[in-house]
Amino acid sequence: MVQIHPSLPFSIHRGSYLSLSVSFFMRDKFIAILLACSFLFSGCIGGDEESSVIEISVDMEGAPGIVHFVKDANNGTSIQGMQVFFDFTGTDSSGGAITEYWLEPGDGSSRISSNAADSKILSREYVSYGGFMSKAGANDSGGNSIHEEISISLGGAFHINQTSPTGVDEPADLHIDSMNINSIQNPIKLEISSSLTNVENVAPLPPPDDVEITWQLFDPSGELIATHTQVIGEDQSYTWTHSEENPMPGGWNLIIGDAVDDENVNQETTALMLF
Repeated sequence: MVQIHPSLPFSIHRGSYLSLSVSFFMRDKFIAILLACSFLFSGCIGGDEESSVIEISVDMEGAPGIVHFVKDANNGTSIQGMQVFFDFTGTDSSGGAITEYWLEPGDGSSRISSNAADSKILSREYVSYGGFMSKAGANDSGGNSIHEEISISLGGAFHINQTSPTGVDEPADLHIDSMNINSIQNPIKLEISSSLTNVENVAPLPPPDDVEITWQLFDPSGELIATHTQVIGEDQSYTWTHSEENPMPGGWNLIIGDAVDDENVNQETTALMLF
């Protein structure tokens, strides 16, 4: 006679033998294995990622800033770049000696680096304007590496200066170049200040006369956005200002016309793209 403990689950099938079910035992055994794995090996199921052994510290100087573009009457451009410094003093590693500091400027230019024993400071002269996402990093002798992303905002200031004792017969236009194609931001404002002076005639001829100046601002699509006409008397000056919120990305043009012949003018005009 077969004795069956009352706590054991079983099923009786037609035939000549008795089959015991062990499904519950298998389930409990599987759960026990998972629990043991979880307690004994912290990385067995899931687990946190290992943090970097390098503690990076980067201080930036020079941004936000302005890149200056000085224009001539033929749209020739002289650029006064913005020097930005990245100081890695304070960067340390528990996995080895720091061997290299490096920088990806974010403006499309090549990565730069320095031997950590030589210098803890990297510098980059930005010669275009925009909002850039740079990466500053460090490597150590243990093969470890770390970097952090640093946002850099550089506006663009465009200048044209035509000033002399006799002035010019026709003021030049100001071309506002587009931001760097690697910019991750669009400009938030365009500010224009344009001062025109009717130069006093020294010779008796031609006789003194007023000048009539017209400013026309065109966006990158060629649409006229703003215009103003002003009559300026002999030896007098006038400044036209305009502000444009969220200007369209691309190149803008400020056309400045003088409707009066034989009268010379001086001009000082600046357009500022801000981020």
